[in-house]
Amino acid sequence: MTGPTDVFAAAARLHRDGVPFVLATVVRAERPTSARPGAKAIVTGDGRFRGFVGGTCVKPAVRREALRALADGAPRLLRISPDSPPEGVRAEEGVLEEHMACVSGGALDIHLEPYLPSRRLLLAGSSPIVESLAALGEALGMEVRTAETEEDLDTAAEGAFCVVAGHGEGEWETLKAALTAGRARYAGLVASPRRAAAVRERLAAMGVSEADVGRLRSPAGLDIGAETPGEIALSILAQIVEERRAPERPEAVPEEAAPAPTVGIALETSSDELAVDPICGMTVSRDSPHRVESGGETWWFCCAGCAETFAAAGKTGDTA
Repeated sequence: MTGPTDVFAAAARLHRDGVPFVLATVVRAERPTSARPGAKAIVTGDGRFRGFVGGTCVKPAVRREALRALADGAPRLLRISPDSPPEGVRAEEGVLEEHMACVSGGALDIHLEPYLPSRRLLLAGSSPIVESLAALGEALGMEVRTAETEEDLDTAAEGAFCVVAGHGEGEWETLKAALTAGRARYAGLVASPRRAAAVRERLAAMGVSEADVGRLRSPAGLDIGAETPGEIALSILAQIVEERRAPERPEAVPEEAAPAPTVGIALETSSDELAVDPICGMTVSRDSPHRVESGGETWWFCCAGCAETFAAAGKTGDTA
């Protein structure tokens, strides 16, 4: 029989490997029962048991409620007893009552606690917003990764919450990896509505399906009047928490059904230092590294993608 030490060792391995599981612990036993208080078992998503909290009369109920706990992330107390509450009498609050079919009698209270892998927050871009997202994400217990350090973006984006906030830098491959085949749980882009529309067009040109492009949240974040990088990061993580806690749905909610608000940082910049990206209409600084020079005229862009689109449209010149 597997003892508590073996159960804890198995739990440590599962946690290390990012495998969700439920720890079942007997907290009360009314004889005759084969399990005693403190007995433990682990139940994984395939219904497999490691450890022992009761025999054949107990395991089906524990397995069923453990799988439900994995689905909703909530712990519960399961009472397995031959004495169900009388008809018309509500069960004790916070207790799930299960009739004990075993003829030997006895009763067990089993606490089921789900352990879910930390939610992955995949960030792309170099900006104060990304720095704030990383700090707040860690405070929320999320596993923070950056796209720049990932060799396999498809794997990193699988089931992750992805946010791109690089103002045009390093966004295309991350967004494509996050959106394709609904790979990421959430894909957000910090951008103006006009630029977001241009990004969606480019993603479609890159082969991302219309349905997957429609999953992009941009501008990202809830409408809390955010202005500073920290506030914007907070609004985005609030939207992620809202998405994380929402019930699982067979289909994603269409973006037009719940339009995302515009969030951004107020820039104190002279109009002489600004230019308008001719592709997406975004206002950019004239010190942007993305520019095209031709015939003595210069155009500035928010990102390399817009500059390439501009050049491909028939404009000639040197792209800086």
